[in-house]
Amino acid sequence: MRFFLTNIAKKSLLRTGILLVLGGLFWIPSLLSDNGVVSVANSSIEEISQVAVWVTLALTLLNSILFIHLFYKGKETTLPSSFVGVSYWFAMSATPLIHSCWQAQFVIAGVLLASIVLLQMDFQHDATEESFLATLICCVVAILPSILITGIMMLWGYLIIKHQMSWRVWFASLIAIAIRIITMTILHYFGWLEMIWMKNIPQLTGMQWLVCAFLFCIISLMILLPIRKPSVGSGVVYSILIILLTAVNVVWNIQNVFQIF
Repeated sequence: MRFFLTNIAKKSLLRTGILLVLGGLFWIPSLLSDNGVVSVANSSIEEISQVAVWVTLALTLLNSILFIHLFYKGKETTLPSSFVGVSYWFAMSATPLIHSCWQAQFVIAGVLLASIVLLQMDFQHDATEESFLATLICCVVAILPSILITGIMMLWGYLIIKHQMSWRVWFASLIAIAIRIITMTILHYFGWLEMIWMKNIPQLTGMQWLVCAFLFCIISLMILLPIRKPSVGSGVVYSILIILLTAVNVVWNIQNVFQIF
């Protein structure tokens, strides 16, 4: 047991299979349920809600794969395993509260793709192409100006720290931002922006948003501890969080069943 807890991030076909299957099962109630549908004057609103869940599911799978690639490419771990991706998949799947919020997974996918692009930088040359692509990805996924500004500042800060910022790199980033401004102006003018992005965002209370933020911290702790500090303690924390997330999902679905009947 001590060896298992210490090396919980090591490659394990059994653990991977269990978490993948459990994660898949967690999505079934959301895929079959009509709860949480936004009420608007539209005859196809139920279909739209189900599409949102399916898109969120697909993006969650994509992000799990991107996490594996990012951590391995960035040498955060030398383990050729699916630990990071599977853990992310399980944690997201165990949270029905965000099963229809495809926008969040879309933003996460953009952040991961931008991070992967930056890891491709050749430090022997300038990072003009990487700067343009990473900025363009941020511009695509960050629909809110505050998120975009934060992302661009973090991107420029990373390039400065890595001594890759030059006038060419900076200008390439500005071109990507200009493309974003022109595109958003056109979408907003025709009313497409609100139709594509804002529909189906869950109407969460302040407490629910706090729960989401707390969950994000838990997921980060759950993934990073066994990788950075493999020990019995980190293995215990990981195992406890897996059990807690499973319990939360079960309680959530039982509560919904009682509400139906």
